[in-house]
Amino acid sequence: MPEPLLGRLDTSRQDFLDALGAVDADLVTVPGVMEDWSVRDIVVHVAAWCEHAVSALDLAVAGRGDGFAYSTAETDAMNVHFLEEARRTSPSAALEREDVAFSAFRERVAALDPSLLGLRLGNGDTVEDVIRYDGADHYAEHTAHLRAWFGGDEDDDPL
Repeated sequence: MPEPLLGRLDTSRQDFLDALGAVDADLVTVPGVMEDWSVRDIVVHVAAWCEHAVSALDLAVAGRGDGFAYSTAETDAMNVHFLEEARRTSPSAALEREDVAFSAFRERVAALDPSLLGLRLGNGDTVEDVIRYDGADHYAEHTAHLRAWFGGDEDDDPL
């Protein structure tokens, strides 16, 4: 089990949840947190990227890592698709999706053979790269957006 990666993933996700705890429930669908994205939109977005990581890890574990062909050139189009999905999702369903997606992602990381961390996937990234950019780094990025919009910072205790 890759303990440092798992610990960082857990901490980043908990920071994200803490930032969500500071959100006024009446504002979860109001755009503006990140461009015209709402809190609900960001929750669906992080869920979708956790699902993306699960796909990569499943391919790597199955010995088919070369099938992971994600390119950063696709990111904007994927994010547009995730935003469209989010806008058709209730806030409670968004939270449920994030919880399920994170749990699946965490389970895969916890069970991962450490020898696979350096495995190069079809897009040239390593398994560890995907865990970092779809996981802890991504949660941290959007935690910062939530805190900036809702006036909190990392030293504040969440509500």
